[in-house]
Amino acid sequence: MGRRFSFKSYQRTFAKPLCTALGEWSVREGFIVRVEDESGLGYGEIAPIPQFGSETLIAAEAYLQRLRIDSSLAEDASALAALPCCAFGVSAALAVEPSARRRDYSVAALLPAGRAALSTLADKLSAGYKSFKWKIGVEPVVAEQAIFRELMVLLPVGGRLRLDANGGFSMATLQSWLRVLQQFPKQVEYLEQPLAVGQEAAMAQLAESSSVPIALDESLHSHGGLRWFEAGAWSGPLVVKPALMGAAGTLIERLRPVASQVVLSSVFETAVGLENTLRIADQLPNYSLAIGFDTLAAFADSLPSQKSAPILRAVERTRLSPETIWKQLQNLT
Repeated sequence: MGRRFSFKSYQRTFAKPLCTALGEWSVREGFIVRVEDESGLGYGEIAPIPQFGSETLIAAEAYLQRLRIDSSLAEDASALAALPCCAFGVSAALAVEPSARRRDYSVAALLPAGRAALSTLADKLSAGYKSFKWKIGVEPVVAEQAIFRELMVLLPVGGRLRLDANGGFSMATLQSWLRVLQQFPKQVEYLEQPLAVGQEAAMAQLAESSSVPIALDESLHSHGGLRWFEAGAWSGPLVVKPALMGAAGTLIERLRPVASQVVLSSVFETAVGLENTLRIADQLPNYSLAIGFDTLAAFADSLPSQKSAPILRAVERTRLSPETIWKQLQNLT
């Protein structure tokens, strides 16, 4: 029996549109790829976000159509060079089950933009979350900073907040925010990608002078972003979206030297893509930070997923079969 690839597309509507500095996102589209050979079945997910430098949905589907006819394209480096999401999904589907055991992971709760963050924070605290991520750069600076101060009042001792600007700040806005964040060193975990790609030197300088940790996200997923994974290249956290970063095996080797800085982050994939990502984390012994995957209940459909919880348990990961998701995709409502 030779190797055979097949794929199914999905289109999922957010229960509430996701608002970020990049705009509003209401529908998530992507593909599940399945490979069948003598060793059994494997599943991967292809979930492009062109705004982060990945291929488009059209380009991904064109590759998958060719792969279905010619399975050798799965190892064609030239074909996959400009298709990082396809490289990730196909490599995950082909991956041999690693020897590393599945682990539990703390999850950072996702707070919506604006004042809705206040009620969501209260709910998430009641559920047991200790780490939180808040999207900023959506509303006027003064309004968001006032909300931030209210969040700080609600956040208990030991709670940590990540703020994500999605590269939407001007230099003046960043300096204004740093003056505020400096006042809460025990509660602010980091400020994520405040300036646009290409302004990393300015961010590094301000992080050092303000003592507010600044994380890179969009900078890692842009052209030339791999340089930030070199040891000592960046002092703050590295927010990694594995589904956008090419072949899984290559990514594991790239992340090992900087694993203590890595924060694995969602691209609003299905439970298939989540498990593809967590199998990478399982192979990084020094990985310790809360994962950014409080995204499982984001959609208004019946597709199975793990339950959103402050800790994603290894035992829960084994209970959800990718075959179940595969079979349900054609009936997705």
